Amino acid sequence: LARVEGFLYTVADAAVATDVVTDSTSETVQQAQQSDWFSGVTTVMEAVLKVLKDGLTTLKVPYAYGFAIILLTVLVKVLTFPLTKSQAESTISMQNLQPKLKAIQQRYAGDQERIQMETARLYKQAGVNPLAGCLPTLATLPVWIGLYRALSNVANEGLLSEGFFWIPSLAGPTTIAARQSGSGISWLFPFVDGHPPLGWGDTIAYLVLPVLLIGSQYASMQIMQPPQTDPSQKNTQLILKFLPLMIGYFALSVPSGLSLYWLTNNILSTGQQVWLRKLGGAKPVVASGGGDIISAGQAKRSTPSP
Repeated sequence: LARVEGFLYTVADAAVATDVVTDSTSETVQQAQQSDWFSGVTTVMEAVLKVLKDGLTTLKVPYAYGFAIILLTVLVKVLTFPLTKSQAESTISMQNLQPKLKAIQQRYAGDQERIQMETARLYKQAGVNPLAGCLPTLATLPVWIGLYRALSNVANEGLLSEGFFWIPSLAGPTTIAARQSGSGISWLFPFVDGHPPLGWGDTIAYLVLPVLLIGSQYASMQIMQPPQTDPSQKNTQLILKFLPLMIGYFALSVPSGLSLYWLTNNILSTGQQVWLRKLGGAKPVVASGGGDIISAGQAKRSTPSP
């Protein structure tokens, strides 16, 4: 769990790339941030977020920044939906080919070279690329890192000071700089005169969002988790059950604006996957069970004609 937590913090720190130890260090980091891969995406995301906020403010919509974060997350989800659909179709196709792959492994057990050859032939016959499920994820990764960094920059600029319904401030209860200095959850502990530093009212209000994030993450895992028939996967599933708790802990040490983005993104992702995988939105190239594809593991030998 310590390694998983360290990995999450490392990824987040690489994405945010901010440091406020000294003024000179801050300027150096900002210059590096402006010249890396994601600087263009981050700039666009930050500009769109501010435009959405200004538009909502003009329309006199309350909690403008909170709704701007939600709208921007929805917009990014819509723009990346074709890639998400492609990934889901590829994943379903690979799952539908599993009976064929097992038949090949059983027929040529012990002959790894033949198994690899027949597996490649099966993929070609089915029109499936095993890497197609990974490519959309890699393509959308810069977008989501750019969005995360844009929200982090806005929080560092002090623009998320307004609240959102029950949340006192989207910039609270802590800052990214506080987390990087090791005091990200100092708003919870230690207690002062029997109550947390922020008081019970604000503390409970800030805790609602991480709790909702953990609950939505667990619900998403239960909805989307496929049936496990391989005993070797039990340990992996056990580890995955702890990930929502780690994400919830991570949400305790960042501004609430980022937690609001994570919660919105998780709900939208779950809805998309339910529609694609369970309601027929995805159209995989391979039907359930492999369709009419005849693999080497199922083919019958016949007497060759003269």
